[in-house]
Formats: sequence, structure tokens, C-alpha cells
Amino acid sequence: MTVAKNYLDAGELDALNRIVNAYLEFAELQARSRRPMYMRNWIAKLDDFLRVSERDILTHAGRVSHEVAMAKAEGEFEKFQAGRLAQPTEVEKQFEAMVKELKHLPPKKPTRRKRGKTP
Repeated sequence: MTVAKNYLDAGELDALNRIVNAYLEFAELQARSRRPMYMRNWIAKLDDFLRVSERDILTHAGRVSHEVAMAKAEGEFEKFQAGRLAQPTEVEKQFEAMVKELKHLPPKKPTRRKRGKTP
């Protein structure tokens, strides 16, 4: 819960996912070409990739403190958890569907017992 994606807004998260997918495709092409890549190569290629896609390259630790980021992530998780808990579970949905189905069944007619012999 306390990773960077939790305090990105929906647009930023979508952009991050697209960048990661595109970069992983590039990495797979490199691997299929059997090109040896070392960590310093990957760092340089990632910077080049971000420049080509007209993205800023972070050259500092950022503007959001760890404490602020953690508080934001925890707050977002609490909202998510509250929303999730407010939704009915699959079992509850099935129970409600069965109750609704049973309400539509015709009432059962009482059966008469024959007098005389008892079992």
C-alpha cells in the first residue's frame, strides 16, 4: 500500500502503466536480440526512453516527503477499504438472489393427513 502508485492520480497512474508496458516491450526485444545489458545500460536506456516520450527525468529526491506520501497512501487505502467493505460480498449477492427467487415461488398447499392409522 505504501508504494508510489498509491498517491498518483488516475491520469498519472495510467501514464505510468503505459510507460512501464512500453519499456518492458523494449526490454523484451533487447533480450530476444540477445544483447547483453548491464544495469548502467538499462539506466541510460530508460533515460533515453523517457526523453523520446517527452517525459521529465527526475534528478532529485522529489517534492513529497516520505511522511506526506505515507499519509496520503494510508488515507487512500482507508477510502478504498471503506468502499470495498460497503459492497456486498459474492455470498451476500447470492443469498439476496435466492431470497428474491423464493419470494416468487407459489405458496405450498397444506397436505391433509388421513385419519385413522398413525405411523
